Amino acid sequence: MFILDEIYTSKESFHDVVGGGGMFAVLGASIVASAYGLSRQLRWIVDRGSDFPSSATDILESWETGVVYRDDSSRLTTRAWNLYGENDLRQFKYLSEKKRIDVGDWVAEFGADEVASMRVFHLLCVDDRASSFLNSLRPYEGSDDRVFVWEPIPDLCDSARRDEIRAVMNREETIVVSPNAEEGARLFGVPEPLDLEQCANLLGRFDDFVSDKNMCVLRCGKLGSLALGARNRQSGLRQVVHMPAYHSRSASQVLDPTGGGNTFLGGFSLGYALSHGDLAVASICGNIAAACAIEQLGVPKREGDMWNGKTFLARLDHYLKEFQLGYTIEDISKALEAGV
Repeated sequence: MFILDEIYTSKESFHDVVGGGGMFAVLGASIVASAYGLSRQLRWIVDRGSDFPSSATDILESWETGVVYRDDSSRLTTRAWNLYGENDLRQFKYLSEKKRIDVGDWVAEFGADEVASMRVFHLLCVDDRASSFLNSLRPYEGSDDRVFVWEPIPDLCDSARRDEIRAVMNREETIVVSPNAEEGARLFGVPEPLDLEQCANLLGRFDDFVSDKNMCVLRCGKLGSLALGARNRQSGLRQVVHMPAYHSRSASQVLDPTGGGNTFLGGFSLGYALSHGDLAVASICGNIAAACAIEQLGVPKREGDMWNGKTFLARLDHYLKEFQLGYTIEDISKALEAGV
């Protein structure tokens, strides 16, 4: 669901800011895709009401994705009000009627064959809606390695819905659940982790929470990401992958963290699909994409293949060398190009 945001702080306000978790996820995928000529293969729907500004269309068109616009002059674009204050205060409310998107919308706009061929879906929704999506997609099963990257609605990712979230994560589909560290802590009713060791302990709680084939990637803000892989049939263990946040040593370049987590998941999702399930490659893609999203208010500017003046490959090279991750740019590109 695409949203136009109004953002208010103690000092200033901003209007007609492109937003929505799904939009940021597409942004993250676009940042990775731009390096491999894949942007047009990204599919999403933007509903434009009578008040949709041309400036927003210009931004979305610059990403060169396979977006479908649905224009309806009889309604307003989905809009939201956001207030940011001290001590991480955030208040949010919708200003106009929501227009949500379902599997039927995808089939109507992209066709049944294309929906069946899609290899990765990003879902941002509550547990029962996630199950509805998965059930509705069953007639359109075409890819053996299809994966769903599920971001539970933050306000409803808590211990009161633990059983419902567990049920989704024990379905037959391949699912990667991704709360942030604070949401994951609420899910298990424990304090929010404050360092990497505490984040790793929290990640460990997902070991028996999700089925053997399903996974978790915990988004830990300035601490980066922690991913828990599927259970190895021989050893009985799960792979754990930590990747640092791109700007963990350059915090002054972070201006607004809004959408960073969603953008991470967009980059992660495409990286996971292209690398045929390599959690390290996917996590690297996610952290690089997230960095672009948080360097300014709103979305990064794309010019050619550059995002905020740097290409994905230039950022990849910097990231691998800055943190001495043991990979070369050729290693990662080879892994991603294998799935093109």
